[in-house]
Amino acid sequence: MVSSIRKINFQYDGLALSPVESTELLGEILKREQSEADSYSLGGVVEALEQKMAGILGKERAIFMPSGTLANHLALKALAGNSRRVIVQEKSHIYNDSGDCMQQLSGINLIPLKNQEKPEAAGFTLAQVKAVMDASSAGKVKTDVGVISIESPVRRLNGMVFPREEVLKIVAFAKKMGIRTHLDGARLFIATAYAGMPPSEYAASFDTVYVSLYKYFNAPFGAILAGPRDIINGMYHQRRMFGGGLNEVWSSAVLALDSLDGFEERYSTVVSMTAEFKKALGCIPGLQVDNLRNGTNVFRLNLDDSIKAEVLREDLLIQGIQVPVPERKFNGFYLKTNESLLKEPIESIVSKFKNCGG
Repeated sequence: MVSSIRKINFQYDGLALSPVESTELLGEILKREQSEADSYSLGGVVEALEQKMAGILGKERAIFMPSGTLANHLALKALAGNSRRVIVQEKSHIYNDSGDCMQQLSGINLIPLKNQEKPEAAGFTLAQVKAVMDASSAGKVKTDVGVISIESPVRRLNGMVFPREEVLKIVAFAKKMGIRTHLDGARLFIATAYAGMPPSEYAASFDTVYVSLYKYFNAPFGAILAGPRDIINGMYHQRRMFGGGLNEVWSSAVLALDSLDGFEERYSTVVSMTAEFKKALGCIPGLQVDNLRNGTNVFRLNLDDSIKAEVLREDLLIQGIQVPVPERKFNGFYLKTNESLLKEPIESIVSKFKNCGG
């Protein structure tokens, strides 16, 4: 755990350590405990991280990946087999932010779904899944759906989660139909903290699950992909084939392992502090807090016309509080809470908001 955070930030899911903070923390960890280097992302502290993550996620095996894009890609490629259609959310990262890599590099066809009855929702419905399957099997050339991928929380929807009850129905149906499932759980540990359940419970229904190491576990890069032995064993060959067998990744593994230790307990405190912070912030004249439906650690802070968002942002930064660039569509910000809240009492943070932006 970081003892010398320079600032409180409401811009990122994690601490967003500076190069100096990151190297200082790495040095502190290495002084107090031995860490064995890996060789091309195999063995040493990387293997220790893989084993620990597999246990936390309730899966048989886990493998380090240099990025979430590669973790998602190799999971879907392995799960799909000869059934090359994969159902994803229309707002998912794999569909919007990966340059059509599934289609171009692995010949897999992504089918994006959006809840037509609730366009603002984070997911799709079981009825939509069944409609896609009916259409796929009724074509002149029968083309089966091989995988259903679910991202939750959804980054493009400010941390909104795919409704849990719909997830369970879809995954149960997929299992009945012999369709494999993947969870893009980059921010899984945040979602489960707000849902009040362990990560293993949320991931249990899925064949594979990916978790980011850099978004809130202090690593500079990396991801973990976990699942059954028949999927994960030998995947290091695929990782290297796609250019992901980096020579040494021990620094990321060391930082992630350190952050993992006690993370769930610390983040439970963050959840409680977030609720207290939002309540107090909403009592400041000129500020209004809007919670997001099915949300997690992101909320909307609206400012009245007497407060200039950019001025408030600059004043807060002087006070050691970082907020994102103001939104264009409204006078205010989308704020994210994280472990930096643990640095200072809520009353002190709120008083800085109260005294800035005037």
